[in-house]
Amino acid sequence: MSDVEIITEHVTHLRRLDFRYGSARIREEVVQLLNREANTIMHGSYSEKTGKALLGAVGQVSRLAGSMAADIGRHSLAQRYYIQTLNLAMSAGDRLFAANMLCDMSRLTLHIGQSAPVENERLRAARQAVALARAGLNVANDKATPLLTAQINAVEARGHAVLGDTSSARASVREAERRHGRAHADGEPAWFSFYTDADLAADLGRSMRDIGEADQATRLITQAMDTYEPWRVRSRCFVQTDLAAAHLVGRDYEHAAALGRDAVRTAAEVGSTRTLDRLRALQRNVRPLGRSSKHLGDLDDRITNLLSRNKFQRTEDVR
Repeated sequence: MSDVEIITEHVTHLRRLDFRYGSARIREEVVQLLNREANTIMHGSYSEKTGKALLGAVGQVSRLAGSMAADIGRHSLAQRYYIQTLNLAMSAGDRLFAANMLCDMSRLTLHIGQSAPVENERLRAARQAVALARAGLNVANDKATPLLTAQINAVEARGHAVLGDTSSARASVREAERRHGRAHADGEPAWFSFYTDADLAADLGRSMRDIGEADQATRLITQAMDTYEPWRVRSRCFVQTDLAAAHLVGRDYEHAAALGRDAVRTAAEVGSTRTLDRLRALQRNVRPLGRSSKHLGDLDDRITNLLSRNKFQRTEDVR
């Protein structure tokens, strides 16, 4: 088995653990793997073809390290990993991987904006997210595969939705659906296998929720929740929270509270700051309604209790 195959299989195993348990418990192992393999490449001698393949494989580790940093709330560190990974992808000549990294950067920017304390910062983050998604489409150019393009369109739609640009959000959603209609599993890169139809449905559902289309949002996010594999525990928590928020938009408070309670229980199973950030965002919408709905009042209390028990604090580091 080649070095590239060993690294790739190791990344696949660690990513599954990440989805199941959250990044807090396994990030150190990924950092150690990245440091070890990067050091090996720096001191090795390879043909151009082998060197590019190794750069791509190490890029996969670097990307995972970045997503894990984001998952525990170390956003500045995640951004540095993502920039490093983008450079590795371009050095390896892999424009599709580079495009995917720009999409990841767009997604992270949206998440950071979601937690911003003032509206201007949220809108600025959304504009940056749209620009990063469009850069991803430009980098991929004529090499773009259907599902990868659909993902980038879907993330761009989320940025438009946050900006309140309903027309552009719907146009991006339609383009994502059109691209997805052309997708087939064999035509996508192997490293893209973790982005599934369920993930796309969830992304599109979030956009529809944010432009006030509660029925479409509920349908799409329910589709995602029903099709995630059992080991995608963190993803399930995300969509439980998203679906609760969609039901809030539709004023179905009892269902919103039930799904929110499910999300609280699921969040307790994983070491992930992102799950807690999403519950905080949900709580901001739940709290004003708590007095008029006992179900939402109870959910507000449950989220508060979970956050008070949580040991995973967001800290920016320089590692």
